[in-house]
Amino acid sequence: MTTIPDQSEVTRTDSAAGRARLLAALDGIADELQVEGPACDEAGRLTDRTMELLRDSGLGWIWVSKDLGGLELSASDATLVFERLAYLDGSIGWTGGIFLGSGPFLAYYDKSVAKSILADGVPNISATAYPSGRAVQVEGGYRITASYSYCSGLPNADYVLCTSTLFDGDQPLPAPPLMFLVPASEATLEGNWDTIGLRGTGSVDFTVTDAFVPEHLAVSPFAPPRNPGIATAGLLPLIHLGRLSWASGTARRLLDEIAAHASRDPKPGAARLADNPVFRTEFADFELAYRAARALGIEAIAELDAALASGEQLSRRATTVLTGASVHMHDVCRDIALWAFNKGGGTALRAGKLQRVVRDALSGGQHAIAGRSLLPDVGHEFIGAPPELQWLGPVLAELPAL
Repeated sequence: MTTIPDQSEVTRTDSAAGRARLLAALDGIADELQVEGPACDEAGRLTDRTMELLRDSGLGWIWVSKDLGGLELSASDATLVFERLAYLDGSIGWTGGIFLGSGPFLAYYDKSVAKSILADGVPNISATAYPSGRAVQVEGGYRITASYSYCSGLPNADYVLCTSTLFDGDQPLPAPPLMFLVPASEATLEGNWDTIGLRGTGSVDFTVTDAFVPEHLAVSPFAPPRNPGIATAGLLPLIHLGRLSWASGTARRLLDEIAAHASRDPKPGAARLADNPVFRTEFADFELAYRAARALGIEAIAELDAALASGEQLSRRATTVLTGASVHMHDVCRDIALWAFNKGGGTALRAGKLQRVVRDALSGGQHAIAGRSLLPDVGHEFIGAPPELQWLGPVLAELPAL
């Protein structure tokens, strides 16, 4: 008698196999990616060799749905891949994580459109979060004129998603904003990315002037995705997952770097930092804080997977826990970075691995979607927010009418 396997178990097995494949691919290119990291910082973008390594690894297929030829990893399995990429290098992990989100973005387009975009492989898609653009409907599509800031990965992108408000002449229309898929070649890069860390992300300002976008490449970020897969969780939870994974991988690297520094043989007449009981106590505090924060993140991401498996929407409560877990992990990462810089002495002051990880960790903690400004709304949920409110970016608010 043949037992038909449970479909959810088959899905989990496929996802675990995909995770193992991608982690093995990352292990194969880890040393070279770390060599490229400083060059990415110097260039203000990922180097051509970095992009080649990421493309050839197959990482881009991580969240493309299976019916489009992708791996469609679970949120929990993808998290381990994102963490590993961030551990190897802050800028590569940050930008690569954004590009690995191309699959969920494509899920908002008709399947035939998504297939055509994937014809030459998974494209690298950068994106803007705030609807500061101006879109006017014309025959066959829209004309977009806009200025944006903080567009991570744009110097390396094939496309950029521009979120824009619809206008009729000079008047904004009472309609939710749309996302427009614009070729990156139509964006004018304005620079403005001279930063303390994450320099290789190229998170530049840019403008788009009277760019035409065909109607089939305009979608609503508030509408359900048109294709199955991880995108059904919603874009906001996936953004939190990406930021949480990045902070987790970066915090782990910080702890490992300062532990290696503390264990080195000292100069004659000096003692190893690792032999100092005060240092060991402080290290234990931060190691335990990191593990606790990561456990909370894993719990929140497992709830996301459970909602996807049951076909249900991720609840506001679950989204809030994921949001809070991301903010908390960034706080822990920032605290470790400041402590590691202090304990690293001259090693942390000079150019090198420890200094770069410290700078990247502090820079990543500045992101609005992972900042402490979200905590009042997280507290609102835990205390008892009105049921009609939902998460819209970094605020709890009423959903706009579709």
